[in-house]
Amino acid sequence: MEFFVGKRRDVNKGYWMSFENHPRLENTKRNIYTRCLPCLEKLYAQLEKNPGEIVLEEPLNCWKIVVVFRELDECLALLQSYQDEKFPLQRSVRGRIGTNDKESPNIAVVFQVYDEEERQEMLADLQRMAKEITPDFTIFYERGCQDLYLPLCGNWQEWVKVTPIKNPHLIGSIKEKVRRLLRGGKN
Repeated sequence: MEFFVGKRRDVNKGYWMSFENHPRLENTKRNIYTRCLPCLEKLYAQLEKNPGEIVLEEPLNCWKIVVVFRELDECLALLQSYQDEKFPLQRSVRGRIGTNDKESPNIAVVFQVYDEEERQEMLADLQRMAKEITPDFTIFYERGCQDLYLPLCGNWQEWVKVTPIKNPHLIGSIKEKVRRLLRGGKN
């Protein structure tokens, strides 16, 4: 078993490249339609009602482990190290490599997990492996889709199943962002 990478892109130009331990990136594609889209649709429907609180289910079990390096080669070395040490695995290991910021000198490897125990184990493994590649890296974890939920709900450590909206004045802008995500950026 090995990692497979989606369409090669220039990750230094603000693009992302998916990876997974399945040759056709099946779990990545499946999760988009069975997990991510329904979660976004649920958020949009809740925001349509201008609520004082939102129900969080999927976001409470959606994690990103982010490892930030200076070079793409360091990102690929981390995938190689993880693959060499941990494979074969019975579970899917997936994520993406890239950056949102075209001006940033850094490139991130983002692993997506849905379980706290798996998150902790993977975090420890990745931290150890990254240190063997370079001392110049950063590693942390956060909730998935934090860019949507954080402005509304505040610090993710305080999120619960029914979480109060702390910044109701942002409902309109977050709703618009979710609408664009659901429609692929179209009006």
